[in-house]
Amino acid sequence: MINRPGAQSTLPEDFQLMKSLDLIKDRKMLVLLSLASLVLFVVCWAGLAWLLQVLRPDIFPGSESISFTLTGAGSIFIQLLVLLGVIFAMVTLHEAIHGIFFKLFTGGRVKFAFRGAYAYAAAPGWFIGKTSYLLISIAPLVLISLVGVAALLIVPVNWILPIMLLVVMNASGAVGDVYVFFLLVSMSGDILVQDFGERMEVYARNAEHIHN
Repeated sequence: MINRPGAQSTLPEDFQLMKSLDLIKDRKMLVLLSLASLVLFVVCWAGLAWLLQVLRPDIFPGSESISFTLTGAGSIFIQLLVLLGVIFAMVTLHEAIHGIFFKLFTGGRVKFAFRGAYAYAAAPGWFIGKTSYLLISIAPLVLISLVGVAALLIVPVNWILPIMLLVVMNASGAVGDVYVFFLLVSMSGDILVQDFGERMEVYARNAEHIHN
């Protein structure tokens, strides 16, 4: 058995499985989270646009907001490449941050995988304490949002759209992380989480006192 601050390699005997969560197989939850992600995208985009209009009036000449739209087939192709690049960068950055925090708390091997439309980082074989897992789950949303918003205040105009897309897509794509964060926050008592990537299991000591 390996014990580290916030994580251990063996489940203590007095812990029991409280909840198994698979957001891919739970179709109802997947639909709800997808709708929440769409709403979050619109809200975050509107919020960032408002923030830029207040803090960077230089990119909003007069009453007309700056236009990022290009014309022509070549330009459309370039826009598509930019969008794909932003998506790739966002997914890579998001999972890399998860991975760094998994490594920080477990010291073990981190598993990265791409499964069609989604990707994940995980640390199977480790039982991670509640506080540590809360940090792991929310870190990509917080860090990318803070750095991205700070960058938007100083980068040249041509970089505004790609960075806005990255920040907003990361926020809307982190809806599953946010759901898990608040689910764990709602649970009292001693909690351990094992993350397999495709699913996670939540264990608790004194399981009868935990409310799902």
